[in-house]
Amino acid sequence: MDVIRDRMIAGQSSVLGVYNFLEENEKLPAEQLAARRRHLMQAQLEYARKESPYFANILRHHRTADLLDRPELWEELPLMDKSVLLGDFDMIRTRSDITFPQVDSYLSDRSSVDEPFNDSDLLVVSTAGTSGKPGYFVYDRQEQAHIRAQYFRFMRAILDTVRPQGPLRSAAIIVTGAHMIGYKMQRQLPAEFFRMIPVLREGRAVTVEETAAELEEFAPHILTCFGSTLRMLTEYKEAHPEFAWRPLALINTGATLEQDVRRRATAAFEGVRVFDLYGSTDTGYIGWTCEEGRMHLNTDCMRIEILGPDDRPVADGEFGSIVISTYWHRTLPIIRYRLGDLMSVSTESCPCGRSLPVVKELLGRENTLLYRRSGTGLAPVPQGVFMEMFETISGVRRFRLVQESPDRVTVSVVPLADSPPGLAERVAERVAPVFGEGASVEVRLVDALVPSASGKLLPVERLFDPTAGRATAR
Repeated sequence: MDVIRDRMIAGQSSVLGVYNFLEENEKLPAEQLAARRRHLMQAQLEYARKESPYFANILRHHRTADLLDRPELWEELPLMDKSVLLGDFDMIRTRSDITFPQVDSYLSDRSSVDEPFNDSDLLVVSTAGTSGKPGYFVYDRQEQAHIRAQYFRFMRAILDTVRPQGPLRSAAIIVTGAHMIGYKMQRQLPAEFFRMIPVLREGRAVTVEETAAELEEFAPHILTCFGSTLRMLTEYKEAHPEFAWRPLALINTGATLEQDVRRRATAAFEGVRVFDLYGSTDTGYIGWTCEEGRMHLNTDCMRIEILGPDDRPVADGEFGSIVISTYWHRTLPIIRYRLGDLMSVSTESCPCGRSLPVVKELLGRENTLLYRRSGTGLAPVPQGVFMEMFETISGVRRFRLVQESPDRVTVSVVPLADSPPGLAERVAERVAPVFGEGASVEVRLVDALVPSASGKLLPVERLFDPTAGRATAR
């Protein structure tokens, strides 16, 4: 066991060291991998107990070994989320040189995006708050190495499948110039091998024609983008066969990719392979698709629980809320963190031979999961569809989409000052097909968005109970 402890992933400081550890884990027998995961969790708990006042209090009545060996005790530990991280930031953090007022001031200033935090090598980032709550996160160099190693694990699966000729070029279509982890971790990559293509320029959605021209000019072998962007590019290729860009791999991120988009993309871009990368600013990369098209979970980087409405583990293969405890977050320990997504985990192994578990199905965020008619019942709308969609509709400054019933949707849009005519019609044309035939979509152009009675201003909200078929109490 001492050998295992010496090679704990939480103790690795280099990208290569973490990557080699992860690669080795994929080949381990189940029992040996489980033993490693236990020791990783033990190291994290002991560190949090010692260095974080918040966790010193949470864990004071429990021996670490008992928590790991007795599930009923583990389930007694309180759940965290973004609200807890923000509210108890200065109690959770393990470094005295990082305070909430400093972090809040830095992240509130968009002009500081390309400046280091307090002249340090810390990566300080925020989430967009699409779940209704923003989040602040801090990563030191060692923690950044973990994130990069997790990404390279995924890239190895891609490069084992596609083999580009010449130096590998890749690109990402993302929000730039913001305190987002994707932008900040990628902005210093060599320009000859990697390019960031913005979805917005000065508040204006970049057109598909502009994006297509940049892809033709740079000719990346691999492109990472949102599902809605992939749909947009696929439709453009279908309408313009002369579009000469020929990708080898497309990486969908940010949301579950709709199957029709996947089929159309592989047909439009001859020979391309489509992969999925499931990650979070909160917890790093969680899942990724292998050569066989199955999504594996990084359970050698984090403990993943799937909990039901009663916050108890669901049966194998059943849907539940994802709760994560990472093995490597030390600056801001993450233990029993409710991510806000819904998932089911398969009980079957993958033909690729990796020992990591496989996702059965990944749905959307709990508080923004919408539904459409499907046969005699309801089917969930994939996560993030609308957050991505509105990034590609020109003229939209802000929006709020409320599903009042399975067949009635209201969209409030704050337009840009120079928004072209017909914005309401364009929004309705994009939103209505998602909910299917017979759905009513009303679009209102407004000067400002008003919070709901709860005081929250969620960009996407559902006002009915899909299991009961009636409106929920407000």
